[in-house]
Amino acid sequence: MSVEIYVDIEKILKSRGMTMTQLADRTGLHKQALSRIKVERAITFKTLNRIANALGEEDPMSLISVEVRVK
Repeated sequence: MSVEIYVDIEKILKSRGMTMTQLADRTGLHKQALSRIKVERAITFKTLNRIANALGEEDPMSLISVEVRVK
């Protein structure tokens, strides 16, 4: 079994009706950085906090997704 913990940028964008450009503008992050997070599913806590603050999320952990795979 493996567990993957990640931030699902696509899910965040869809749930808020936003584009990658809008999220980039709100966070001050480059679209390329957000695209990298989307593809690699890796993020620092500092960046997670930036995204949460830009979205008005009090709990950055609410942006975390978990996937469990049974092999």
